[in-house]
Amino acid sequence: MAEAILRDHLHRRGVAARVHSAGTLAWRGGASEGARDALRERGLDAGSHRSRRLDADLVGGADLVLAMTRTHAWAVARHATGADRRTFLPAELARLGGLVGPPTPGETVAEWAGRVAARRTDPRVPGRAGEEVADPAGEPLAVYRATAARLDVDLARVADLLVASPSPDPPDG
Repeated sequence: MAEAILRDHLHRRGVAARVHSAGTLAWRGGASEGARDALRERGLDAGSHRSRRLDADLVGGADLVLAMTRTHAWAVARHATGADRRTFLPAELARLGGLVGPPTPGETVAEWAGRVAARRTDPRVPGRAGEEVADPAGEPLAVYRATAARLDVDLARVADLLVASPSPDPPDG
């Protein structure tokens, strides 16, 4: 869900970014029915989504990595040197990025992420426990909806920081 929601926020702000998702488990197939339904209700389509496993090439080529939990963030960090300085929980990136401000002119997203990561109280610990996003797999549609709503708020803030402009239409909730 995060991939579709972030891609939509960036697209609405005129940013043509490459947004990909990958998991830490060997999961095959497409998005779950709950994820597809929750996204469809938001006007987003995850029908063509295919799961893939996180690997060193994906992590190494990413300027910024968003993980849903601390465990996921630590798994990302094991794939590439320095990945911990580019990996955040969405709410953590919104919070710390708000303290740092948007990327400066000429600054890459990876450089900006490093400045944001430097604001962590403990560089070994990504985010706060309350900033983790639980996987709604197997839960009722209401849980998928709540997860999508939370991601929408956090990822809208991230997109605003990345483009350094206010959201064209603030998210509900």
